[in-house]
Amino acid sequence: MKLTQVLKRQHIDFMFKRHWLAQGKRVPMETGVEKVLTEKGIPVIDALEFVKEKPEIRERIEIIGPYEQPLPLDKDHPNYKEKPCFTLLNNNVLLEGLPQAQVLTKTVIAEDVLPQKIEKLSELSAPKAVHDGVKKAILNANVFDAEQKKLPKIKDPERPAFNFPRILGISDRRRNQILTNKLLQLVEKSNDAEVTQNKYVINDVESKILFDKEDELIQFQDVSGILVTSKKPVTHEIPTSDIKFIEIPDLYPVNHTVSLPPDHFYDESSKYPLRSNVTVKHPHTTWLHYNKTEVGTLYELPVNQSQVLGRSLTHAFTVAAAYAKQLYGEKVKDLPEPVHINCIQTDGQYYHFGVFELNTLDVDGTDGTKNKWFCRNNMKLYDSSCYLSGMPVLENYNPKVYSYINAMYNC
Repeated sequence: MKLTQVLKRQHIDFMFKRHWLAQGKRVPMETGVEKVLTEKGIPVIDALEFVKEKPEIRERIEIIGPYEQPLPLDKDHPNYKEKPCFTLLNNNVLLEGLPQAQVLTKTVIAEDVLPQKIEKLSELSAPKAVHDGVKKAILNANVFDAEQKKLPKIKDPERPAFNFPRILGISDRRRNQILTNKLLQLVEKSNDAEVTQNKYVINDVESKILFDKEDELIQFQDVSGILVTSKKPVTHEIPTSDIKFIEIPDLYPVNHTVSLPPDHFYDESSKYPLRSNVTVKHPHTTWLHYNKTEVGTLYELPVNQSQVLGRSLTHAFTVAAAYAKQLYGEKVKDLPEPVHINCIQTDGQYYHFGVFELNTLDVDGTDGTKNKWFCRNNMKLYDSSCYLSGMPVLENYNPKVYSYINAMYNC
């Protein structure tokens, strides 16, 4: 390459930067002036002492904002307790699933059995216009909604390192909220005013229960996507003589608190979402949303079917027990009268229906009074809801699911 006069020129900006670095590394020379002045008794003071500003001591002011700053989690925290409490949150599942839920809540299970009142009401057929409304609700939740969020990454077990393009669409949380609210709206529209006026519908309410089991504190914190309350407590007369119950299993060598992280910061009181002076306070039906992007195990393993079903049981126990403690006090054990509550868990496609009968909060051991759980699981509302050749398509709609939802609302 031939050198020209242009290429021989020095880059001024580059030269300035290099010169600045070189001059910045200069070391001051010792002239001996300070030593001479000190010998003559003349004090020598660093000039930087006069240049730099002295820090001002400012008084801390508490600013009123939208919320108070959380207190540090240490031993001075007002909720700190030396005895740990094993906590089950709404986004966690039990490692052993349904058997562990039975042990924790001292519950026997009747599978594919619901109270006779619900079964009779589910046999009544709804008008065609109602089922058309359910189909539109399914399409609105899965196809027509305008939300565009990044959906979970697609993984191929045979090609784990392959990066699929991200897909934008409707999140599972949004789908469940739209579908459950529209289904409940259709149920209320198709019923008499006397039935709907005696009920409240509350969205996203939290229930909390703290109880003892074999000298260990256990706490359930759960959130109802929809909680339907009524003026009168829901009651079910269930003849249990002909029902075969699944007894409480033995988890040995697994402890019943496995996958429940211990927590030293907790409140010793239970929490029911409605105050005791509210007339329409009795729990009737609770809806539990299973969002795959939010619910998982502590060990990052896939959630299995037993864990999903165990989640329904612990959720119904939490709401019923919180209501019972508000009704009879924090120290109640065997209830004077059983507390019934209907429970519906869904991921937007599969529905799990259950009725929980709370008889006792003394959950030690497997003898004595037990709680009961009646359930009918894995009912599919539809096979697929998507665009096919540019047209919205709903395949294999199952009207029986709406019949059970309507029956639970009217029981």
